[in-house]
Amino acid sequence: MGKHVTYLRTLEGNIERLPNAITTQLGNSLHPYRYEETLVGWPESKVYWANARGPAVGLAPLDATFEIR
Repeated sequence: MGKHVTYLRTLEGNIERLPNAITTQLGNSLHPYRYEETLVGWPESKVYWANARGPAVGLAPLDATFEIR
């Protein structure tokens, strides 16, 4: 089981992170989110899209590692 943050991709390829849309996936399957893309400049390092191209909803594994100071 893992937590994921939701991303949106527009027709033009713009990406938006929805920080208040956290999901919990049961099991190891991310179906239908099977198209992996590396993220640069975002808190998460990769996202899994429902569609290979064009507008899509995606899920990115949420890194639960926090630095305590």
